[in-house]
Amino acid sequence: MDWVEELTTRQADIILANSKFTSRVFQTYFRSIPRVPRIVYPGINVSAYEAAVDLSDPDIVQVLSDCPTLLSLNRFEKKKNVANVALVLAAFAQMKTGSTRLVVGGGYDHRLEDNIQTLAALVSTAELHSLTFNIITPTPSNTPIPPFMCQQTEPDVRFVLNFTTGQRLALLTSSSTLCLLYTPANEHFGIIPVEGMLCGLPVLACDSGGPTESVLDSPESERTGWLCRPDAAVWADALSKIVALSKEEKEALSERAKSRVKTLFGMETMARGIEDALQEASALGPVEGLSGFIFIFATLLALGMAILVLI
Repeated sequence: MDWVEELTTRQADIILANSKFTSRVFQTYFRSIPRVPRIVYPGINVSAYEAAVDLSDPDIVQVLSDCPTLLSLNRFEKKKNVANVALVLAAFAQMKTGSTRLVVGGGYDHRLEDNIQTLAALVSTAELHSLTFNIITPTPSNTPIPPFMCQQTEPDVRFVLNFTTGQRLALLTSSSTLCLLYTPANEHFGIIPVEGMLCGLPVLACDSGGPTESVLDSPESERTGWLCRPDAAVWADALSKIVALSKEEKEALSERAKSRVKTLFGMETMARGIEDALQEASALGPVEGLSGFIFIFATLLALGMAILVLI
């Protein structure tokens, strides 16, 4: 299957990648393809993050707080680097001051053992660091909450399972939210840091993968976030710096972050990148018959192999 994938991909006139990191991975594994993929970053709908938040919505009320909030959004899956989410809990425990709280939200399917184990591991980590916690779901959700020993009033950590679009927007745009934490390592792009920057939040992410292209760590005058190796002490130090930012520093960083997203990661920028690629492909002229035959043959072969695997 790998051979067929490489063969068929080699027939493409133009190859796109969603980041320079993905492009490097592509070149590492598809050694027979000499072309370097063109980079077109995924775009987000800027206007969707400028919508008003309904503060009377009970689901939004249950996730918001006047307490200073650190926010981590991701699916409750091991492949999304549960080890680094655990690292965030450890870092939060080290730097926690006063009423600062951590909100960890993401998709959760109670039918998947992976999701169940991931949530259990995070709860165990919170308990290990003597952090109180609570687990909540939106009103429409029928997701059963595992029987952990939750603290209902002002917990240190709040796990939000299957948050709604409204809850997500409310947390990202709340004046109480101080920072967005992004834990996956070697993520090919990572749209969540871009969402955080668009909402004016400093982003703290691992120093690998796509975030090294979307988040600016230096120079300090252009910073939109912090890129750190996955070490609890290092993350705790970065969190302390973020929490200690002055009002003027926060406002300046927020404006830089919003401007960067609107310039590089908006839907219009993505559309222009794809259109340029299409124009270049069109200028190459008609597809040669032999290449088309090879492509069709390889595709049929791949389908046949897939059917055999299923059988």
